[in-house]
Amino acid sequence: MGKHKPIWDPSTDCGDYVVATSCADLLVTGRKMQQKQYRTHSTRPGSLKALSMEGMLRKWGGGEVLRRAVRGMLPKNRLRDKRLERLKVFEGAAHPYEDNLVKVDGRMMVVDGLEVGVEMEKARAETEKARAL
Repeated sequence: MGKHKPIWDPSTDCGDYVVATSCADLLVTGRKMQQKQYRTHSTRPGSLKALSMEGMLRKWGGGEVLRRAVRGMLPKNRLRDKRLERLKVFEGAAHPYEDNLVKVDGRMMVVDGLEVGVEMEKARAETEKARAL
């Protein structure tokens, strides 16, 4: 959502892209693979269709399961679809965004440009100074 940025405003979308890799190796606890149901309905009588998580993994892959989970966690407003477009999911470890990755505090992050990476480095340095005091 971009809350860490100085230009953040609740009514605008200023977040970063997120790249999720190895979605084919998705693990869940309990019996969710068999019991969790994904339902779709076209508003026509008798058109309710249900698919288990196991079937969803076979048919669409782990990326769609992750995308639907993230969609459920995002705020239900006009920005949800725009935010969800910035989630890039891949079944394997390879993806075309290798050039855009920036490492901050040992974590890989995808940023819009070099300016954001510089701002994050400055913020990290400031927090380290504050901890030292």
